[in-house]
Amino acid sequence: MNIIIQNNETIDDLIFRYLSHLITGKEKKKLQAWLSQSEENRSYFARMQEHWHKVEKKDDLFFNSKVAYERFCKQKASVSQEKKDDRHTLFASYRWAAMVLGLILGGISMYVANNQIIRNNTNQYAISVPYGSKTQLLLPDGSKVWLNAGSTLKYAQNFGTKTRRVKLSGEAYFEIAKNAGKPFIVLTNEASVKVIGTKFDVKAYPEDQRLDVTLLRGSVQLNTNYQPDKSYIMKPNQHAIIDKVDRKVRMEATDASRSAAWTEGKILFDEDQFGQIVRRLEREYNVEIEVKDSKLMNQRFYGDFSKAQSIQEILGIMTSNNEFSYTMKGNHICIFY
Repeated sequence: MNIIIQNNETIDDLIFRYLSHLITGKEKKKLQAWLSQSEENRSYFARMQEHWHKVEKKDDLFFNSKVAYERFCKQKASVSQEKKDDRHTLFASYRWAAMVLGLILGGISMYVANNQIIRNNTNQYAISVPYGSKTQLLLPDGSKVWLNAGSTLKYAQNFGTKTRRVKLSGEAYFEIAKNAGKPFIVLTNEASVKVIGTKFDVKAYPEDQRLDVTLLRGSVQLNTNYQPDKSYIMKPNQHAIIDKVDRKVRMEATDASRSAAWTEGKILFDEDQFGQIVRRLEREYNVEIEVKDSKLMNQRFYGDFSKAQSIQEILGIMTSNNEFSYTMKGNHICIFY
C-alpha cells in the first residue's frame, strides 16, 4: 500500500511522520484526507500503528529519526506480507483507526489506550472512557464526538445505513455531520435529542440528579421520558436542565461555548453547586472526595481552571477564599470546615 501522494512522498512517509510526532499541519491534512477515503486505508493505518507500538524502546525513536525510519520500514514489510484479516480483526482495526483519526482531527491530548472499545453480542459497539481521561472519535457518518471522563457511547454496527442513533451515559460534545434524511439522535435514560447538523453538549451521568443539554450551533429537538408528547425546540446559547427528581425541564440562556470548554482541557465553574463540583473533580482526576459537612454541598462557586493544574492547586485556590479545608491521602480527599 505504498500509495503516492505527490512527487516522491508516499502515504507511508506521512504515517511515519505522524507516529514519530514529526508531521506538519499540511501533511496532517493529507493524511486525514487519505484516511477518510476508505475503510481499507483506515485498517492499514491501524495495523501500522499497532506495529509501531510493539517496537522496543519506543521512546528512543523520537530522538533518532533515522533509526525510527529503518524500523518503520521493517514494520511496513511485515504488514505488507499479512493476509487479509478476519472480519472481527478488521473491524477492531477500523475502530482503532477511527479513534486515531479523531486524534488527528482534534489535536487534543488523551490516552486512548486506557479506553475500552467493546463489541457485544447484540451487534452494538461501546466506547468507554475511564475517570481521569477523555477521548475523541469519528463516527462512520463523519460526525465527531468528544467523550468526557467516566462516559460511555454505544451505537449499532449498522449505524448510518438507515438511522443514526447513539446511546450516551455520561457527557459528550457532538459536532454532527449534516444528513437531512437521517436525523442524528442521542438517547439517554431520561431523554432524547434529535438533530440534523449541529454542535451541542449533553451531560447525562446516571448518578447526577439532572441532565443538561446545551446548544452551541444549529437546532435540536429535545424530548423527555417524563413528558413524551411534549417537544422542546432549542436555539443556540440555550441550556436545558432536566431535573430527575421533580421531572421538569427548565430552559435558560447561557454562553454555550463554556459548556464545550472541557474538550479543550478547561475546567469551568459558573455558579455551580459544590456537590456538582465535587463530582466533576472526581471524574476529572480519578479521585474520591468525601465532604464532611453537607452544608457545603449547596454552596455555589465560580472558577476558571485548566486540567494542566493539579487537583491540589484547584482546591488550594478554592479554599483560599472560603472557610473550608481539605486533606489528601493517596487518591482520597477529605473536605471539612
